[in-house]
Amino acid sequence: MMGIGPAPGESSYPEPRPLTLSFGPPVEREFMDDYLGKSLGQIRLTIVVTAIFYSLFGILDAAVAPAAARTLWLIRFAGFLPASAVVFLLTYSGAFRRVWQGVLALWSLLGGLGIVAIIGAVRSEVQNSYYAGLILVFIVLYTWSRVRFVWATLTGWVIVLVYEIVTLGFLRSPAQAIWTNNFFFIGANILGMLACYSIERYARADFLKERLLREEQQKVRLVNRELSEKNEELRGLAEVDDLTKIPNRRMFEQELKRAWRRTVRTSRPISLLLCDVDNFKAYNGAYGQQAGDECLARIARAVAGSARRPGDYATRYGGAEFAVILQDTGLEGAQHVAERICVAVRTLAIPHAGSAAAKQVTISVGAASIQPTHEGEPDALIRKADECLYQAKGEGRDRAVVAKA
Repeated sequence: MMGIGPAPGESSYPEPRPLTLSFGPPVEREFMDDYLGKSLGQIRLTIVVTAIFYSLFGILDAAVAPAAARTLWLIRFAGFLPASAVVFLLTYSGAFRRVWQGVLALWSLLGGLGIVAIIGAVRSEVQNSYYAGLILVFIVLYTWSRVRFVWATLTGWVIVLVYEIVTLGFLRSPAQAIWTNNFFFIGANILGMLACYSIERYARADFLKERLLREEQQKVRLVNRELSEKNEELRGLAEVDDLTKIPNRRMFEQELKRAWRRTVRTSRPISLLLCDVDNFKAYNGAYGQQAGDECLARIARAVAGSARRPGDYATRYGGAEFAVILQDTGLEGAQHVAERICVAVRTLAIPHAGSAAAKQVTISVGAASIQPTHEGEPDALIRKADECLYQAKGEGRDRAVVAKA
């Protein structure tokens, strides 16, 4: 089995043992379940076909051994045939999975011993007519029954041993016939062993290959899932501002266009708030870059928290500026949200000694509203909101200015 199993360190599945072809206990159980699952249909067909042929040879009994026909029919129809029926029904039982090798080996042994009993029951001159039946038993045992090599070999040699005892101890066959029959009989048994060994060997090799393939497929699925997660993470990084953890300017532009198209279809207004932290440059100079970053992050949460409806969309517009898109919202609603943002930022109570508006950090907001049209562009809404923000700054900051309707 060299070269069939996995490379060292790549799999937990070892090479089968050279003589018995078995794996270690956990893998062996998995293989046997897999082997039975693939072979169950063939096993049932083999039982049925074998029982039919075993019965049909009753015609031979009446033709070549009429004196012993009743005895032979007893072996066939009262012995092997009922046993075959029991084994066939057992294949539909859940218990069969645990004992199927022993059951099929015993069934094959009964078939072989039945032929030996028939040989012993007929006259010596017609024994050779039944001797070939043992070759058929070996064909079934070693190639069709899916009995493992170890079980099949043990069963085959038990049949050989019983045959030798019967022919040498009880039958008076010519020496030449005995030698000829044994030559072919033992030769057929050995060839059957080789065939059975090859069948099981390649079945185990296929099992290992399939198992390794499943492992590799699982690894590929895992890598693909990790890549997908990484892509989602990168996509999220591309869409979210790293400092404030809210959508960035690129996402603002995309969402504004989408919101514009939706409100055109619904004939509803859309509003935009542009917000700018008052005297933020002075705050950075007085308290440092790190404090400035922390301040922006807190304000971003306050701005996003003030835009509470599902259709509201808060983003970082750039620097110390934020933007809020309000779908299906007119001027009155825009003014309400803008004033709420101003209050939320004041409530943070972040000290700002360098502010010209107050002793804490404040924010100015410009709000505008428009009824989108197919011919219009979102830039017009941005310009109106920016004009209102400029007005709020000019009027002393820390306030919201709303564009006139």
